Amino acid sequence: MTRDERITRRELAALAQDERGRRLLQLALRGVQESGHGLTIGCWVKPTGGVSGCVFQHAYWQGVAEGAFAPALDAKAGIKDAVSAEDFALVMAAIRALDVLGRRRFVRLQLGRFGVPRRELDEGAWRDAVERLLVDALAGPSRRAEQVPETALL
Repeated sequence: MTRDERITRRELAALAQDERGRRLLQLALRGVQESGHGLTIGCWVKPTGGVSGCVFQHAYWQGVAEGAFAPALDAKAGIKDAVSAEDFALVMAAIRALDVLGRRRFVRLQLGRFGVPRRELDEGAWRDAVERLLVDALAGPSRRAEQVPETALL
C-alpha cells in the first residue's frame, strides 16, 4: 500500500466516523456504481462528451436521485448544506487525498493528436480503486459502534 493510498484511506475512514459522513460515502458508492456518469479526479464536475464528476459529485447526484438532497446550483453547495462544517472539512480533505492518489497512480501519459503527449485517466482502474476504498471505509467501525459498550451488543 502506498503512502497516498494510506492517506486516502485515513481521510475516508475519518469521514465514515460520523453518521452524516457515512451516509455521504454510501451515496457516493451507489452513485459511482449505478449512475452511468464518468468518474474523474481534480474537479467536482467536468463535461467530457457526457458528464463526469468526482466521488462527491456522484454522492450529490445519487442524493438528488434518492431525494436525500434538494437540487442546488452545484454539488459543493448541496453537500455543504447537508453536512456540518466539520464534516465538510473532512469531505474536502478526502477530495484532496483522492486527487493526489488518482493523479499519481491512475493518470498516464498518452500520445495524442500529432504525437503530442497528454494525460489520460485510466477510468476503469480508477473506478475499481474508488469502489474498494469506499467499501473499506464503510466496513470500518462507526463512531456510534465504538461508543456502545461491548456488553450492550450481546
